[in-house]
Amino acid sequence: MSLLALLGLIVIGVVLSVRSARPLNILLITLDTTRADRLGCYGYSLAKTPVLDRLAQQGVLFERAYAPVPLTLPSHASMLTGLYPPEHGLRNNGQAALPQGLSTLATELQAAGYETGAFVAAFVLDHKFGLQRGFETYNDDLSMADPSLDGHHQYRDGSLVISAALRWLRPRSSKPFFCWVHLFDPHYPYLTHEDRFGTQFQDRPYDAELAYVDDEIGRLIATLRKSGALEHTIVVVVGDHGESLGEHGELSHAMTVYDATLRVPLLVVSPRENHPGHRVAEPVSLVDLTPTVLDLLGRRPLPQASGRSLRAALRGEPLTTLPCYAETDEPYHAGHWSPLRALITQQWKYIRSPKAELYDLLADPQELQNLANESPDQLQKLEGELTAWEERMNQRLAGNVSLTEQERRALSSLGYASHRKSNGEEERPLRDVKDMLPFYYKLNDAAAMIDAGRYDLAEPVLREVLAADDDYFAAHGELGRCLLKQNKLPEAVQSLRRTMELDPGAEQVQSMLGATLLLQGDYAAAVEALELAIRLNPDLYQNHFNLGMTLEKLGRPDEAIKHYQDCLERAPDAVQARQRLQVLRRDVESSK
Repeated sequence: MSLLALLGLIVIGVVLSVRSARPLNILLITLDTTRADRLGCYGYSLAKTPVLDRLAQQGVLFERAYAPVPLTLPSHASMLTGLYPPEHGLRNNGQAALPQGLSTLATELQAAGYETGAFVAAFVLDHKFGLQRGFETYNDDLSMADPSLDGHHQYRDGSLVISAALRWLRPRSSKPFFCWVHLFDPHYPYLTHEDRFGTQFQDRPYDAELAYVDDEIGRLIATLRKSGALEHTIVVVVGDHGESLGEHGELSHAMTVYDATLRVPLLVVSPRENHPGHRVAEPVSLVDLTPTVLDLLGRRPLPQASGRSLRAALRGEPLTTLPCYAETDEPYHAGHWSPLRALITQQWKYIRSPKAELYDLLADPQELQNLANESPDQLQKLEGELTAWEERMNQRLAGNVSLTEQERRALSSLGYASHRKSNGEEERPLRDVKDMLPFYYKLNDAAAMIDAGRYDLAEPVLREVLAADDDYFAAHGELGRCLLKQNKLPEAVQSLRRTMELDPGAEQVQSMLGATLLLQGDYAAAVEALELAIRLNPDLYQNHFNLGMTLEKLGRPDEAIKHYQDCLERAPDAVQARQRLQVLRRDVESSK
C-alpha cells in the first residue's frame, strides 16, 4: 500500500473518530393520553400515523411499555427521574412539586453542557410543579390557548408547541441539545380537526387527535432532518399514560390501572446503537427512560434511579424480564374509595384492591377474566412480590405548591380532584372503584345538568348516587349546589355541611355554604362559615365580598369595609364591592 493511501486511511479514521465522538442530541416527545393500540405501528389498521409508524421502522418499538401511574404530572416525573411515584413524591396532579435535590435527566444534561429546552402544552405541567428544573428554557405559556374551548380545559394546540420548539431549535450553537416537547391534544375533549382531515374522523375523534399530533411531529422531524441535526439526535416518543374508551366502565383515565390506561407507545431511534424495526416483547416501565438515555450518551446513571437501561434492546438483544409497578390514588381523591396498586410481569397483572384482580395478560390481553379466585396461589405470590417491592422503595414527600383559584378550578375540571383527609374516615372499609365507577359518571352527568339549568333532572340522579354511597362527599356537594339553585336553602345547607364533614378541605363547598347561610339570613353562622372559607382559600374574592355583606347586615361597617377592600385587591373589577365600599365610606364620613 502506498504511503498516500495509508495516510488517506488514517485521515478517514480520524474523521470517523471525530464524528463518533460528537455528543448526541436528545429529542423527547411525550404524547399525553395516548394508548399504544391506537397507533398504526402497534397494529391499529384505522390509524393515520405515518410519521410514528416510520419512526418505529427506523428504530426500536417497545410493545409493552407501562406508565407507572395514569396521570400526567407523576408519570412525567417518573420519566425524568427514573423513580416510581412513591419515590419522587408526586402521586397526583396539581397537589405538589418535585422535591428539591432530586436529579433529573434535564439537570444531568445541563450540567454536562447541553442546551436544554422544554415546551409543554398544558397547565398540569406548569413550571411550579418542579419539572422545569434543569431546563434553561421552560416554555409553558398558555396565552395562545384556544379561546373557543371551555376555560378550564384550555391547553396549547400542538401546532403552537411545535412552532415554539422549532424557534428554539433553529438558532443552534455548537452545543448539543436536549429538547422536550409535550403534546396534549389527545386529551379529552377530542377534536375531529375537520380543517385538516375533512370528515374522515367524524365518528373517531380520538383517532383524529392522534393523526393531528402525528402530522405535527412530522413537521418537527422534517425540520431537524433538513438542518442535518436529526442524524446526530436520539429521538424518543412516548405516551405519558393511556385512555380508557369505555373499557371496564371507565371513560377516560386516572381511576383504573388496566392496560387501556397504562400501556403506552415507546419508540426509540438512536443514530449509533439501533436495530431498525426491532420490537421488544418484554414489559418495560417509563422509569427506564432516563437510565436508557444516559446510558446511550455514555453518562453515569442517576444514583437514586429505580429504572434500568434498555440499551441492550436497542441493539436487538433480549432483555431480562422484570416486573413493573403501577398505582393510582385517584379513586381515593375522587370519592374516598380504595387506591389501586398493581404489579405487571411477563404473564400476569395483579391489582390490589378490595376485590383483588389477577389477569393472564398473554391469554387475556383485554383483562376480561379475573382469575383471582381460580389461581389463589399465584395471587398470593404476586401480593408478596408487590409488598416486597413497596418495602424496597425509598418513599419521599413532595414539596408544597401554591395554586390560584383559577388553577384549582382548571385541574378540578380536568377530573383531577384535590381531597384532604377527613377525621376518622380510615375507620370504615374503603369501597372498590369497580363498584363505584357508574356512580362517579352519574355524578358527572348530574353536574352537567346543573350547569345546563336542569335542576329537576339533576336532583334525582344525585339522590340515587348518595343512596349507593352516602359518604360520597362530591355528591353531597353537587346536591347542595343543585338545591341552592332551586332556592331550597335549608336542604342546601344540610348537604353542604355534610360535604364539609366528609371533606374538610373542600374550599369551594365551604364558600357555597357561607353564601347560602347569607341568603338564608343566618348571619352569625354565615360569618363563621365565610371566615373558614377565607382561611381555606384567601384568594377567592367572592368570600371577602360575601363576608362584607354579612358584616353589614350585622351592623359592623368597619369590618365590612376591610373585606370589601380585600375583595377589590383580588378583583379590581368587582363593581358591587366598589359600590358598597363607597356607600359605607360615605356613611362613615357623614356620621362623624
